[in-house]
Amino acid sequence: MPLLDHVVLQVDDLNAIGDWYDQVVGLAGGTRTFDMPNLIGYALPGQPAQLFFSLATDPGGRQTHLALRVEDEATVRRGHEFATAFGAEILHEPRLWPEYAPDYYAVFIRDPAGNNLELKCRASTAQPTDPDTTEEHAS
Repeated sequence: MPLLDHVVLQVDDLNAIGDWYDQVVGLAGGTRTFDMPNLIGYALPGQPAQLFFSLATDPGGRQTHLALRVEDEATVRRGHEFATAFGAEILHEPRLWPEYAPDYYAVFIRDPAGNNLELKCRASTAQPTDPDTTEEHAS
């Protein structure tokens, strides 16, 4: 299992960067495989998208979004527990993200440098859980 799942870089002009990377990624044999109004992604044939560009959300800076692949939901929750104990900002609690894939389970954390760190896995079940009722989130 690879460590790096995907990277998202923020840009001011998604159309211009798309035109550029359509050509550059094409040189490596890849194509644009993910296309939304605020997000585009690239992949090699038969592979999931790994390189994404999104519209900038902060005019004062460009946070990088780095997604690491972990083994399972328990590991995602342990990452959340570590980040919480460390005092990190939790951008999104651990949960299923069906808008990405039916089994996409992830937590999004602000790292000490201000980047958006995602820990994600393929969920063993596609049943959503309520984070307020799980033991991991009990005080």
